[in-house]
Amino acid sequence: MNNAEFQKKLSDAWLELTKKRQKDKKFEGEQAGIKAYDIYWLTLNQNNLPGIIINLKEGHSFNFSKFPKGKGWNFINSGNKITMNVNEEKYKDFFIKLTNLILAKIYLENLIGEKSVKCFLENLFSAKDFFEEDNVPRKLTKESQIGLYGEIYVLSKILVKKLANEIAISAWTGPSKKHDFTTENKLIEVKTTVTNTKKINTSSTNQIAPVFDKKLELVFLQMKKSNTGLSLNEIIDEYTNKLKSESELLYNDFLLKLIQCNYLDMHREEYKEKYLIDKNNFYEIRENFPYIKRVETPVEISDLSITYKIDLDKCEEFRINEDNLLEKL
Repeated sequence: MNNAEFQKKLSDAWLELTKKRQKDKKFEGEQAGIKAYDIYWLTLNQNNLPGIIINLKEGHSFNFSKFPKGKGWNFINSGNKITMNVNEEKYKDFFIKLTNLILAKIYLENLIGEKSVKCFLENLFSAKDFFEEDNVPRKLTKESQIGLYGEIYVLSKILVKKLANEIAISAWTGPSKKHDFTTENKLIEVKTTVTNTKKINTSSTNQIAPVFDKKLELVFLQMKKSNTGLSLNEIIDEYTNKLKSESELLYNDFLLKLIQCNYLDMHREEYKEKYLIDKNNFYEIRENFPYIKRVETPVEISDLSITYKIDLDKCEEFRINEDNLLEKL
């Protein structure tokens, strides 16, 4: 069974489950369930909200205290069974699309036992922020669209010059971690703008600072709107078509990361603006790169968050070229 056939199998299972919930009176007040694959069962509760039941094998266990709390979902851990449900209608379609992609990944990689469950939970939890939002599903903000465009450009146009697609996609950690790419030897952060300024925002005191175990490098992309360029949809489609011809697993993994970035097909009509990359700028974040080295915080203050701008026009001594970036990834 290929990926398309497996996805159809899951879609048919959700459809069958919906009919089962509608017609079979014995499920009133209970969860109707149907086996999806291996130890995973699809469910609909009495409010027609979807969920998953994971029937753990004997001897397998997971620390339930480490499951992240989210206002959009509920977890119940009972013996060798993990039950998860979304608790509002607005999360329904996203949850079904997300879990279908995760189950396809497990199927395509032929994962079983603890590796299978770990894969499912890690990918589910990486999309936790979506289940925290009040106004969903909503389109990406203009800033988020431009940021995602930059990450896809670096992934599909730059990193693949040195890395195989499998390694490059695995290195794309923007959807789930502090930095956009994490390779064996480097961290890479991507900043993208459609303005003339070379001032960039940081999302924390040390996002762009030489304080990590790996070397950190910065890619700063200056874009401009242009009818001869590519839209966000087009740069994504261009890469997905390459992946689809190479490997169903890579194609599925890429789609999974896109949905974790909240890129949803229902919003494609909103992402038609075309851009050209005007300038690529690369920087090495060495020890003397400008950053806030120390913040005095009174004990009475907690959850301190500091953002600031860095003027890259004044950071020419840290500039490197593309070959430097691709070296020793």
